[in-house]
Amino acid sequence: MWGSSRRRASVADVPAPAVAAEATSAPAVAAEGAGAPIVRTVALTKTYGSAESEVRALDAVDLSVAPGEFVAVMGPSGCGKSTLLNMVGGLDTPTSGEVFVDGAELTTLPDDRLTELRRRRIGFVFQFFNLIPVLDAVENAALPLTLDGDAGAEDAAVEWLTRVGLADRLHNRPDQLSGGQQQRVAVARALSTDPALVLADEPTGNLDSRSATEIAELLRQVAAAWHRSVLMVTHDPRIASYAQRLVLMQDGHIVDDLPLDGSREAPLRAMERAGLL
Repeated sequence: MWGSSRRRASVADVPAPAVAAEATSAPAVAAEGAGAPIVRTVALTKTYGSAESEVRALDAVDLSVAPGEFVAVMGPSGCGKSTLLNMVGGLDTPTSGEVFVDGAELTTLPDDRLTELRRRRIGFVFQFFNLIPVLDAVENAALPLTLDGDAGAEDAAVEWLTRVGLADRLHNRPDQLSGGQQQRVAVARALSTDPALVLADEPTGNLDSRSATEIAELLRQVAAAWHRSVLMVTHDPRIASYAQRLVLMQDGHIVDDLPLDGSREAPLRAMERAGLL
């Protein structure tokens, strides 16, 4: 369970398959008894407006993500998937229901502890990278730990940048990196604090096809080899196919939740069955 003290495990203890290589297939569903869920939502509801103008972005959503599980969330625009990610990340508060992350119930935490949990136990990867233009790759990847006053911030950043394949780009600024390389810096930044959970919001939406594939493979590696839970929102069925599990949403509801077999066609078939195509 998350707490005020933490030990950051050395990433050198974890084997590092090549990023561009096809990752070893993980089980479609996390093994029973693998541990308490890293993410659990209970009747999670978010509404905007009131009376006739009320919009129900999330409607009694129950979801769990196991340790080391890679879950993709898909659905049409406005279905609630980004709202769900914001709730799990502690970036927004629900109208009703509960959100548990790494054993902590977010809606009951005071602001300072919620901020601490977000910074230490949740890593964020965004569509547009959100890197600081004047900082190099090491400084960007180290930023969460630097803000936390961690003396090992730079060492952790170098380790994770090396793990994601950027050992030769440590001192390049964002404008000296390709889109795919910038997103790898963002992944290294997300992992630098040794989080239990990585939240990825359309992480390949601003990338070409080849770079998108590499980032999808990297996120699969984050879960399968580095044992972090990954919850990813995407519009791209091909990218979703890299996950172990697919959650389909429509009108604020989960309409299907199924294991994936690694085939590129599986998300499309699931969307067709759910009437989302």
